[in-house]
Amino acid sequence: MIFLASSLNSLYNRRGFTLIELVLVLGLISILGAVSLGAVRGIERRTLNNASVILQSEFRRAQRMALMEGRRWRVQFRVEYGRFDVHPVVPLSQLATVHRYTTYLPAGITFGHLPRDAVDFLPRGTLGGTGFGAGTGFSMELRSVRYVQPLTILPVTGRVAVFDIERLVN
Repeated sequence: MIFLASSLNSLYNRRGFTLIELVLVLGLISILGAVSLGAVRGIERRTLNNASVILQSEFRRAQRMALMEGRRWRVQFRVEYGRFDVHPVVPLSQLATVHRYTTYLPAGITFGHLPRDAVDFLPRGTLGGTGFGAGTGFSMELRSVRYVQPLTILPVTGRVAVFDIERLVN
């Protein structure tokens, strides 16, 4: 009995951690950190991809509305606000009465290369407007901190081509 009581006493009087306990805790923390870091890096790529899918669908909306209504529809980029608007092309006096479809880019996503601040879709569903010559498409980029997503609108069909996400060189 005396032996048992003395061993229990030594367990309760112990201070600090053993080296094995510290190594195990540090190993678990490093494994959890590596897993969470990989998940965070994937979030940026997914956010950029989701933004390009949304932009692609809004280009299609403008094209579809131009075909249905028989008039020009415009995708207007508001770089300073991080958004873009889709609306019909009307005289300035009627602009306040027109419904706009406004979409904001997700946090951390910006417009990259933009050759002009708007894209018009003609009533036949193809590209048109100022600066569009015959056979001229429209290329732009969406950017995050580490990645870029190129998009191109093909000139004849008005289809949107989304290319693979590229890593920016730092």
